[in-house]
Amino acid sequence: MRLCRKSALWGAAFGCLSSLAVGVSIYFWYQRSASQDAWMSVGAKDPLPHSALFEFKGQAVPPSVLSDNLKKQYERALTVRRHTLRDAELQFFKEADKIARLYILEKQLQMLSAEKQKSIHELEGEILAFEEAKTQDARELYEASDPSAPREGFAAVKTQLINYLNEVRRREALETWTHQLARQGEWKMLVSRPMPLPDIAEVNLKGLPSDGRQQPNAVVFVDYLCNDCMPFFVELASRVERFGSQLRPVYVPFPYSRPEKSMALARAALCSQQQNGFSAFHMAALTKGHLLTSVSVLDLARQSGLNMGDFRACYRSGEGLAELLSRAQGLARQFGLMQTPAMVYQGRLFEGEQIFEALDPLLKGAAETGQLTKR
Repeated sequence: MRLCRKSALWGAAFGCLSSLAVGVSIYFWYQRSASQDAWMSVGAKDPLPHSALFEFKGQAVPPSVLSDNLKKQYERALTVRRHTLRDAELQFFKEADKIARLYILEKQLQMLSAEKQKSIHELEGEILAFEEAKTQDARELYEASDPSAPREGFAAVKTQLINYLNEVRRREALETWTHQLARQGEWKMLVSRPMPLPDIAEVNLKGLPSDGRQQPNAVVFVDYLCNDCMPFFVELASRVERFGSQLRPVYVPFPYSRPEKSMALARAALCSQQQNGFSAFHMAALTKGHLLTSVSVLDLARQSGLNMGDFRACYRSGEGLAELLSRAQGLARQFGLMQTPAMVYQGRLFEGEQIFEALDPLLKGAAETGQLTKR
């Protein structure tokens, strides 16, 4: 079973996509840490609330004696510090994960090169086999970008987009291959992912698809071309129906797999939300999104019963979509998303295979106690 993994993938290609205003929710490799303090433990007890901040006329001044206004400033600074440390540690975890996978590839290539008398380049092509991007793929990604923003013509950026798509496919092939090795017990990470996660109640979910009846208490990341996501969403729908108010998801578009197609599906899904037609389009995209070469997002919208005039106007203008997709990318980064399927519930991130083995006991416990969770 192949998972859609999303290791740290920010890189040079981001500049190309940014120039096109393509708000693709993708983690490029080679992301640079915003802080050099990634080694600091976020989980460690913060000493600042219990110690003096400075000395004045020979007297230590702790936060507790500050005026109300200065206490608020101090609390804001402390919150920023905690978030920065967590982000730095999360970046360290992603970099360590990337380094581990590249190390495993290096060792495998060295061993096979000696055994088979083949070049490293040739062997890498065999291990990380993928279909190279074509001009049509690059054009689809270009056309799925934000049409409301200024951008260069396709001819000027075609080569950059093709190179970018090939890099994404190579990285995904590496992650799929190393994931299989991990499942076989060949390797595992010893560095722990930083905790805790951001509180769902404190992140901006406005405009993202949900049933709208109550405040969401679960964040579900949606990659319409993820190989394992269709069965996951079928199972999720059954649990939403079964557990009712105990599971209230908001859906965050995360167009990673085949971005030239998944970006178009993500934008269309957000347009469907404007007509309260997300559920129908969501299932259509999951079941038929892989056919996007022979069918269009307009076909899927029509089959979902959407008002086509309003849908075309939203999709072609791109009004508001870039901001939503950029915010969705930020949420994936905040929660430390590494692969799909993925969801956040009760302060925990669930990813990949066997999500429901860990999730079901929480849902049943919440149902039995009748407590509505806020996270």
